[in-house]
Amino acid sequence: MAPTPTELQRLATVISRRTGMALPSTRLPFLTARARAVMAWAGADNWDSWLSELEASAGNDDRVGEALDEALQVHETCFFRYPGHHALLSDVVLPDSLAAGATRLRILSVGCSTGQEAYSLAMTARENLGGDAHRQVEILGVDVGRAALAAARRGVYGPLSVASVPPLYLERYFEPEGPAFTVRPELRAMVRFLRHDIRRELYLGKFDAIFCCNVCLYFMRPTKDQILTRLTAALRRGGYLFLGHAEGVTPPVDNFRAIHRPSGVMFQRIPA
Repeated sequence: MAPTPTELQRLATVISRRTGMALPSTRLPFLTARARAVMAWAGADNWDSWLSELEASAGNDDRVGEALDEALQVHETCFFRYPGHHALLSDVVLPDSLAAGATRLRILSVGCSTGQEAYSLAMTARENLGGDAHRQVEILGVDVGRAALAAARRGVYGPLSVASVPPLYLERYFEPEGPAFTVRPELRAMVRFLRHDIRRELYLGKFDAIFCCNVCLYFMRPTKDQILTRLTAALRRGGYLFLGHAEGVTPPVDNFRAIHRPSGVMFQRIPA
């Protein structure tokens, strides 16, 4: 049974309050389909009573509400999605950070989904630093999706998923297994994955570079600003922030300076 217009509005309100997601009318079919799947999983068959249960939830930790939050995540991703970011990592971030005396660079991949961005960053680091990359670079991928993180940790990708991986990298960093490709141990050693909601405080130490691509665009302005505040706090002075082209948010000029290169733009947190 489809929700009535009133029930659909209630659902959108509940989700916006819980997640801070922006829900334009174009996303309502997606919203309804995902919510219906969670209803079936929860054994509910009445929109009104199910919505009342969600509306009565005191927080975000209830079982059904958490399942709904996860169902609404968009896990579209690919390897080397932003080639310019990798050029900036190679040409600026890695050499400048190591020249400044850093012994171990910490890189954060926000909304890492099934792991392609994190492993892409690891490949770029290894191409620049060679066999010692696992000692010099640590990459952490965070996401709220349990299933996505499980796939990231497995590191097994089908032929369509690896289509954007350069052939030489595919040969170096993946092991063919039937029709699939598995991330090799030397690359896996550089990356770990953790479940974390980026809207919450990050207690993971400071990072030298943070990649937040195609994450903020799904949220309303107050939540975008909240996420940016979290990322700024997690980025060391002099560290680098990379944003997707459609995030709809720009770091404040009193904390960051934009660095423009032919390959793209990144933001450096102003050193103390």
